Amino acid sequence: MSVKEITCKTALHYHDRAFATNWDLNIYRGCGHRCIYCFAQYSHKYLDTDHFFDDIFVKTNISDALDSDFIKQSWSDDLVNVCGVTDAYQPLEKEYVLMPKVIETFIRRRNGMIITTKSTLLLRDIDLLEELNKVARVEVRVSASAIDESIRERIEPFSSSTVDRLQMLSRLNDRGIYTGVLMMPIIPYLTDNVENLAAIFKLSKENGAKSIIPQTLHLRGNTKQVFFTYVQKLFPKLLEKIKPLYRGSYVDKDYQENFRQKIWSLRKKYDFYNEVCERNNFRKQTSLW
Repeated sequence: MSVKEITCKTALHYHDRAFATNWDLNIYRGCGHRCIYCFAQYSHKYLDTDHFFDDIFVKTNISDALDSDFIKQSWSDDLVNVCGVTDAYQPLEKEYVLMPKVIETFIRRRNGMIITTKSTLLLRDIDLLEELNKVARVEVRVSASAIDESIRERIEPFSSSTVDRLQMLSRLNDRGIYTGVLMMPIIPYLTDNVENLAAIFKLSKENGAKSIIPQTLHLRGNTKQVFFTYVQKLFPKLLEKIKPLYRGSYVDKDYQENFRQKIWSLRKKYDFYNEVCERNNFRKQTSLW
């Protein structure tokens, strides 16, 4: 893996299409979790490299750039999605320790944040997150798709175990921090079985998650070929079943309908359907659920 330290002019980036919020902040470009389905691989084309997992860019001045963005008169105290493209708590964060300074900047400016992660490294900063939560909204959303470690280790090899991630939510809830689960991406014929889905629902409920948002795998752009290459290597018998479902970027409609019915049944069983669309910015993404 090649690590390249860079300086950035701005930290906050606006997107017309909101997922949780319109504003993203990314400390890293590229990601060491090496998830085989990663949708963000396209982003590296802007950095003159195609090696999303091997060329990691570190924005060493991110907290200073963020502070400059916050003091602009045009800033309106919107929630910021930290980890919009890459996970702020990916393995390199153990070495660079950039998130504490970022959170301190949010505290100083009394601005809310949303964090989505696959790592329990976040617990290192739980005191700072609790402090921020006293002056602004903090949401932590754990991404979870496979309970079975033999599968998780192959599709998300350098992430924390799914069970550990979900159990982390309990400690955050004890600090009064809002938590939710993004059950995505669900991979057809691999993580879509009822046993896996029910286990995620059950652990999410037990550890106090307020919402759970499922989504099937989508394969836009070059992600499709990269994903199929990994499946051919890791789950060769699966490729012939998955390929026909993805004539385009999204899964076959009949498959989607069947998956929707599975999720609705689990929502009723675990009483998890009341808060899934608790915020307007999620409604466009989750209207099917």
